[in-house]
Amino acid sequence: MAANPDRPAPPDDPASGPGPAPAPAVERPPSLFDAFLRWAGDPEQRPAVLGAAACLALFALLFRESLGHFYYAWTTDDNYSHGFLVPLLSFYFAAQVYRREGWPAAPEGRAGVWSGGVLLGGALLVHLLTIPLPIPFLGDLALLAGLAGGFTILAGPAALRRFWFAFTFLIFMVPLPIALYSRIASPLQLMASRVASAFMNATGVPVLCEGNRMTLPGGVQMFVAEACSGMRQLTGFLALAAAVAYLSRRPNWYRAAVVLAALPIALFANTTRVVITGYIMHYVNPQYAEGAYHTLEGILLMGFGLLLLNSVCVLMDLFCAGDDAPPSPPPPPSSDAPTSGRRILAGADGWSAPRISGPLSLRAATEDLS
Repeated sequence: MAANPDRPAPPDDPASGPGPAPAPAVERPPSLFDAFLRWAGDPEQRPAVLGAAACLALFALLFRESLGHFYYAWTTDDNYSHGFLVPLLSFYFAAQVYRREGWPAAPEGRAGVWSGGVLLGGALLVHLLTIPLPIPFLGDLALLAGLAGGFTILAGPAALRRFWFAFTFLIFMVPLPIALYSRIASPLQLMASRVASAFMNATGVPVLCEGNRMTLPGGVQMFVAEACSGMRQLTGFLALAAAVAYLSRRPNWYRAAVVLAALPIALFANTTRVVITGYIMHYVNPQYAEGAYHTLEGILLMGFGLLLLNSVCVLMDLFCAGDDAPPSPPPPPSSDAPTSGRRILAGADGWSAPRISGPLSLRAATEDLS
């Protein structure tokens, strides 16, 4: 039966009440990359874009030796093969801050020019100093300071304070001087050898430790090389702990504890790797402690270290769980419930605690920002 267009529509049933209002669409804030594309494509900003591109090209020309040193170290030294990932992670941190806090207001006056000029001028002076004193490490640090100074000149001191972690994280891509690296790695080699030898002796495997050389029963020689000193684990865990501490919305003591916990965890994981290698060489076969097997062992022990770091975060959450934990949202009021009583402090989006937001883990550290 066809509907009559002249017939009025039946009135709504008052008992059923009005239908639920559609939820408003939540507009996601633009990403940092989209904001950059809009700024670069704006015709009014074309002089600023061309000026920034020219300054960046001049900056790359001045610091071409440092850029070449980065590429050489990242491609030839396994200790710094992670260098290609560090700038990408820094951009990710900057994008997270931009999505959460936006871009600061334009600077007033010449505060950014003065502060950025001091950073950039100091970076250029240090770079000139590396001409008579060829120390690549100083040139690399000067490059990072120059980047921060140029950014401050263009965006202002407020922008540098807001995105400070993205610039600071770039320090993990700088190769250490060989002399400094050796002074750090050599004590770590000795410590790993002595602790592993003492543990194996205590568990019934006689080991003679002579410096970095460990002699197992049957004359099997095991040498803790510089690559097994734990420097790679130390660098990786420090970078990961710094990222987790920054992304987590926790008190400062909590963040400092996470970063400091990375040091003993990295050393413990590396010493455990040396002990397991010794057991494999003694009880199984020395060939399973070399090549791809040794690499797989290192990957597994890296995962073991991540599990320990996550456990530290879970344990510290127990101290933050009491009064600082956000309360659960109240149930929706029923029609027959009394309206009197204590007022519930909950907005349209629910409760949001400014200090701590739920348990922290390595996987959940970035969920607060997504």
